[in-house]
Amino acid sequence: MAEIIQGRRLGSSERVEFEYDPTGGNSYGIPPADREENLVRHHKRIAPEALAVVAPPRGNVVGLHASGQVTLFYGKSGRHAQSTLFHELWHYAENYMLTPDAREIVYAECRSQGDTWGSPYLDSDSERAARAFQHYAAARASGLQLTPARKGTAQAIFERLYEGTEHAAHLKRRRREKWEPVLSWVRPLAALAAAMAGVFGVPHFLF
Repeated sequence: MAEIIQGRRLGSSERVEFEYDPTGGNSYGIPPADREENLVRHHKRIAPEALAVVAPPRGNVVGLHASGQVTLFYGKSGRHAQSTLFHELWHYAENYMLTPDAREIVYAECRSQGDTWGSPYLDSDSERAARAFQHYAAARASGLQLTPARKGTAQAIFERLYEGTEHAAHLKRRRREKWEPVLSWVRPLAALAAAMAGVFGVPHFLF
């Protein structure tokens, strides 16, 4: 059944009245799809170690990242939730996956080029970057084939994150950090052994 909607022209206070029929087959009347496998696929590729949770709608909050958990406040985990997922996965990545240098590249670029919203929260480096990755990832998820990014740009970091390359690099760095305490005392012993071999020669029993 059609209803009369009262609106306002964008950028002004002029009132606009129009008829809206939710059963008329327009895009607004079509129930949102619930393809959770799409969200799962992106989550597992970008940041599989993040705990992702879908929760019932709650006020004006649609997404949240805290302590490694990404929460989507949606009744259904469909296309709108996917956009929020990308936003919150950025927050996970900036806290747990990216190097400080990579974060600063993104922050600096978004800080100098992005829209200003007049809110300390929305205009923060973290939120600017999250919105930028959200839009980039949504474009990639929609099938756009973007030009490969130049190294040292925010897009290059987004590309690595979206394609899962950054996650692989993160695991590699973590493994290296895990073994660093052992290697810190193995290296001096190896250097000492090499020096002794140079002075005394390699013992015959090593052949």
